[in-house]
Amino acid sequence: MAAKKILMLVVTMSRTMRVMVPFQALQMVGHTVHAVCPGKKAGEKVRTAVHDFEGDQTYSEKPGHNFA
Repeated sequence: MAAKKILMLVVTMSRTMRVMVPFQALQMVGHTVHAVCPGKKAGEKVRTAVHDFEGDQTYSEKPGHNFA
């Protein structure tokens, strides 16, 4: 498959797994991926969140990575 240019829309506090895994996987297979976030300028980081199960019936939300 020919390499593609992909634009990925990301919002602040997106789940880390839903942002970083597809971004990195697409890059690994040779695509060029650009991520943009409303209200952010080029070079600014986007905060992500990790959902953590701590024994309760629901999850708590913790800071994830600062996605560049």
